[in-house]
Amino acid sequence: MRFTRTARATAIAAAAVALVATSALTAAADPTFAPDANDIVLVGSDTSENVLNDLAAVYNGRTPTPSAKLASWDATGTSPIALRSGTPTVTRPNGSSAGIAALCSNANVSAARSSRGPATGDCAGLAFLPFAKDSVRWAAHSGVAAVTSLTDAQLTGIYNCTITNWNQVGGPNQVILPLIPQAGSGTRAFWATQVGINAGSLPSCVKDNVGGSPVQEHSPTLIKANAGAIAPFSIGRYNLLTATEKSGTFRGDVAAADSAAYDRNLYNVVKTVSGSVPAGLADVFGDGSGFSSLGTTPFICEDADTDPATTTAGDVVTANGFLPLGDAANGGTCGVL
Repeated sequence: MRFTRTARATAIAAAAVALVATSALTAAADPTFAPDANDIVLVGSDTSENVLNDLAAVYNGRTPTPSAKLASWDATGTSPIALRSGTPTVTRPNGSSAGIAALCSNANVSAARSSRGPATGDCAGLAFLPFAKDSVRWAAHSGVAAVTSLTDAQLTGIYNCTITNWNQVGGPNQVILPLIPQAGSGTRAFWATQVGINAGSLPSCVKDNVGGSPVQEHSPTLIKANAGAIAPFSIGRYNLLTATEKSGTFRGDVAAADSAAYDRNLYNVVKTVSGSVPAGLADVFGDGSGFSSLGTTPFICEDADTDPATTTAGDVVTANGFLPLGDAANGGTCGVL
């Protein structure tokens, strides 16, 4: 297991995403077994890799053991990888778009983790099945920590190169270095839309590579290494960083009047067959109407509870710092197109 029951129960009982910062989540990378032809293999988004690893551990640990286990490959790590036992190796898909592209082109991929919705260029016949809500905010170098909140207009100015110094937004006399994640990142596409820039043709001040090092989404490395740096960051992912990883950075807010626009759904993307989600995938992620193939609640849409004797998917989503969308039987939108 990747989190203690005490940490999970505390997060759920508190019913507040912010409290997950005190939990002991330690999601491991990659499947701990060699997936076979029957298993459900996921690749893609960095944003949701930890929560899918934890969900896989809970799902695979159920009694009886599922005949098709969940196997979620992280966005980063050694590459190439063999997605299933005995199959040719492939370059590890890093990010939502890379995961979706792999789903479209490689039969060994069952689903793609995505922090963005459908986009031009995606292959036909995809179902984007939401399962959680994420809040994207920003993280910056600790040297500018006097600035605790930015408005949408200020973030737009920073990423359009019209606000170039932190003293223009109440901070120190320090040049701003706007960072954005690597190409193919769902967070990059989402953030670019929010601040009004073209994700494929960045303004001159915006960098996705610093000194030859690509900006990996939700990594604090280049933020803490560069004075004046700022980058989009998932609250859930930031709260799960260790104290050492956070050191030299801080997480800023978006002004309350604007903050809702910086929230988004997280998805698992699957290929449909004749317009329908295959039964085995619907039982885990939903059929597009929020139900399993049998008309029950899909695994990933189970509501959170406060019973320390049970671990639901909703418990896991909450403990990872995201908000469950709720099962359709109770009016939720998990697994609903």
